[in-house]
Amino acid sequence: MILRRLVLAVLLLAAPAAYAGDDGPYLFDLLKQPAYLASWKAMLKGEQVPAWVASYAKTFDGPSSPSKTVTVGGQAYMLGWVCKAHDCGDNQLHVLFAPQGKQAWGLLVSGSNQKWLGRPDAGIQAAITGNMDQ
Repeated sequence: MILRRLVLAVLLLAAPAAYAGDDGPYLFDLLKQPAYLASWKAMLKGEQVPAWVASYAKTFDGPSSPSKTVTVGGQAYMLGWVCKAHDCGDNQLHVLFAPQGKQAWGLLVSGSNQKWLGRPDAGIQAAITGNMDQ
């Protein structure tokens, strides 16, 4: 368990350099845009989430990497990611935004447990799970 966390910590420290370049904005930057923020809030409305997600929802402060473009049905969606500080390996949130931030869906990973947010259909779920390489 300790070795796994150490390896993950090293990978996360290297992640910003690996993702530099043509990648998209960080999740906190996307959430500065009104449409993305509105869909984010709609995705979380009524959901019970861990304290670290609730805190991020208020502060937009947490470990993340640049978003990336994911094609769904021939359209470009944005996939963002954030994790719990000092415990990324067991606590991650992957968020997929429809074009222009019109809607958001998420996959909350807590250890071996997964919880879908925003009621994604099978195609959206596949787009998220097929691109979770953070």
